[in-house]
Amino acid sequence: MTRFNIDVLASQCGVTPANIRSWQRYGLIKPQVDENGHRFFDFTHCSQVAAIVGWLEKGVALSDMLALLKGEEMSPPFRWLDVQEALLAQCEAMQPAKLRALIWRYGREVPPVIFIDEVIRPLRLWLHADVQQEMAMSRALLDTALIEYATFVLASGRKRPGGSLFILALSLKDPVELWLEGIRFASDGFCVEVLDRGIPCPDLSRIDADHIMIWSDKTLTASQRTAYDLWQSEGRPVFLAGVPANIERKNARLSFSGIPTN
Repeated sequence: MTRFNIDVLASQCGVTPANIRSWQRYGLIKPQVDENGHRFFDFTHCSQVAAIVGWLEKGVALSDMLALLKGEEMSPPFRWLDVQEALLAQCEAMQPAKLRALIWRYGREVPPVIFIDEVIRPLRLWLHADVQQEMAMSRALLDTALIEYATFVLASGRKRPGGSLFILALSLKDPVELWLEGIRFASDGFCVEVLDRGIPCPDLSRIDADHIMIWSDKTLTASQRTAYDLWQSEGRPVFLAGVPANIERKNARLSFSGIPTN
């Protein structure tokens, strides 16, 4: 029987060791114990993690999952809107310590992909769509807390062995987006560095990393596209993120379906 530790289990399942430890505290995952008293995980735990992630995606609270495991009735699924409202309440009350505590709590309990895409990005989109001046401090407080959390996640990730990833932007209006991507990749086991400023013409020869994320919040200019194609032809480990990556994915879907992209 294949045995592995919590870091390998997390890597195999696309979650973080902190997620698994949190789920252990809820009694949702229990490691095996060998004849010497050492704890370990095996492939049966991968199925358990997949089930937990699936329930989280459906809006099931961790506190209700034991009831599911036992076949008992549970309360109606909570909505990510509840989490967003809890975060927003601390922003409006100007309670940075409580806001940080909530972010760190859900960062432990919920896989980063779900937390970022289902909670944080929709909440930030709503806050930034509100042009009222009284929301400016709430927006600033949330973004500051997220960057602080991101720096913790990135610093923790550098203590573990893993591939290196450098994140930079050609065009950038919202630096927090880069930090959110940093959280995502650091949680996947990468040692991440972030430059949270737009650099239209970066010199990639100065960057020593296994992977380089090129972010842009708008379509690449002709010169930027030429530079990106040159980086690829030189064998540099680059990949696109942000608006250009979304365009490429859309074009790929259209091409696959036989619809002309031009």
